[in-house]
Amino acid sequence: MTTAHPEFRDLVAPHLQALFRSAYRLTGNRADAEDVVQEVCVRAYAHLSTIRTLEQPKGWLFKIAYRVFVDGARRRARSPVRATAEDFDATRATEEPSPDDHAEGELAERRVLAALAKLDNDQRALLALHVEGYSLSELQTITDLSTDVLKARLYRARVRLGKLLARAGKAPVLALEK
Repeated sequence: MTTAHPEFRDLVAPHLQALFRSAYRLTGNRADAEDVVQEVCVRAYAHLSTIRTLEQPKGWLFKIAYRVFVDGARRRARSPVRATAEDFDATRATEEPSPDDHAEGELAERRVLAALAKLDNDQRALLALHVEGYSLSELQTITDLSTDVLKARLYRARVRLGKLLARAGKAPVLALEK
């Protein structure tokens, strides 16, 4: 971000890491997540006057990220080029207690990413945002869905993810970190 607009930096920069984590969970890979965040920044810059009026711009930024993801997913669905599970990269653990633990963790991450890739885009998006720590009221703001609809969709997404993981073999036990 340039120093020419410190107000933009002050309003958006505190949310970039969380925005990237959420975009990564939505897209499943680093390059697409970076593209989503970049597009959010472009749109936020264009609507700086709107952001100035918001008490909490984070929700607005995440709503834009969600919409950018959904629009991109729709475009890709119409495209003749299809992504495969190999296109989704697995994040790497930063601390490796042992090679066996590292291999087990990497395998679990691949299973989760592969299962997430099999979810439909709406289910993946809702789970990614929920895992990021957003409450139902925040998700309601981001997605424009009612609380009851959100609860039902999150439940169905969790059940489907659990079934996909169970089919993939042993369901991994994950500790989600922020």
